[in-house]
Amino acid sequence: MTDDELEKIYRPSATLIIAAKSSSNEHGYNYQFLLAKRSAAIAFAPDHYVFPGGVFDPKADENIEWLGYFKTFGISKEDLNKLSLQNLPNRPTPLMTNGHNLGRDISLRITAIREAFEEVGLLLCLNREDLKNKHKISGSFKHNFDRSHWQQRVHNNAMEFLNLCKHMDVVPDLWSLHEWSVWRSPPTARKKYDTAIYVVTLEDQPKLLLEPTEVEKELWATPPASLKLYKDSTIWLAPMQFYEISRLSNALDWSKLQAFVKERNFKGSTLIMLAYYRCTDYLVGTLPGDDYYPKNTLEHTETLPLSCSVMEFKKKTKNIHRITYLDMYDLCVTSNITPIDGHLSPVLNLLDNSKL
Repeated sequence: MTDDELEKIYRPSATLIIAAKSSSNEHGYNYQFLLAKRSAAIAFAPDHYVFPGGVFDPKADENIEWLGYFKTFGISKEDLNKLSLQNLPNRPTPLMTNGHNLGRDISLRITAIREAFEEVGLLLCLNREDLKNKHKISGSFKHNFDRSHWQQRVHNNAMEFLNLCKHMDVVPDLWSLHEWSVWRSPPTARKKYDTAIYVVTLEDQPKLLLEPTEVEKELWATPPASLKLYKDSTIWLAPMQFYEISRLSNALDWSKLQAFVKERNFKGSTLIMLAYYRCTDYLVGTLPGDDYYPKNTLEHTETLPLSCSVMEFKKKTKNIHRITYLDMYDLCVTSNITPIDGHLSPVLNLLDNSKL
């Protein structure tokens, strides 16, 4: 199967964890991150709380016009390629390698920024004066323009995002987005995506403008607060969000999180796909590093039945990295491996109310 054929099955996409500094210091955390509640009428993941993001649009996000436009700001193709991690061995194929005109490390950042503006009205960008300061680690955003007008234009046509940047005389703030992880939808999913997740840290919490047909509500919360809302059945999180928030729970300080994502960004990302096993009592999704994680994820096309309980499955496994589905609102991450790609470990049983 060619890369282009595979991308017809697993649609390329990008999403953004937006972590804004907070003065509340809730649960010892001095930042909150954004979850957006998707509209009940939307086709994919209705009513789910998700990180803002969406599908890669090749006509818009890797349009060759971007190269000429960046050049007017003194940013050459070679400058952009400094964001590229193509020399690393852990670049998920085809998501991070199948770029045209622009490398995927660049075009998927454009996707994430475009989708953040389309969904919640956050325009992460740099003007010519900002560029003189050499790129700050934290993100820069603008809101002193007719956001509602431009949000609808971009919502209706992704190509309008380049026109918005030209109108504002800004470039997307690619340099503030740091690669966090790359996920593939499990083979049992009805709609399948390969998703690059980026983190941006903001010094201030922005005033958002929600696109009403896509986003119903915004939620700014600390990692443990959001997990508690999930455990209490107040919000619903997909396993990807649950796992990444569990990892984020290890970072209490905004400045330390910022330093960590900047350093870890250059270590790349191993593709993560939940490979499912049905035990006699619960469902288990194995993750990279687990002894039962498949060597070739494309060959793991269905949930495999096991004639043992979750605890028996755990006892016969030396290297463990998995999510156990206790019920719809109770997932449990279990891991005894060294985190891959220099990442944070997920915090295990943060709320100490798991059945395992």
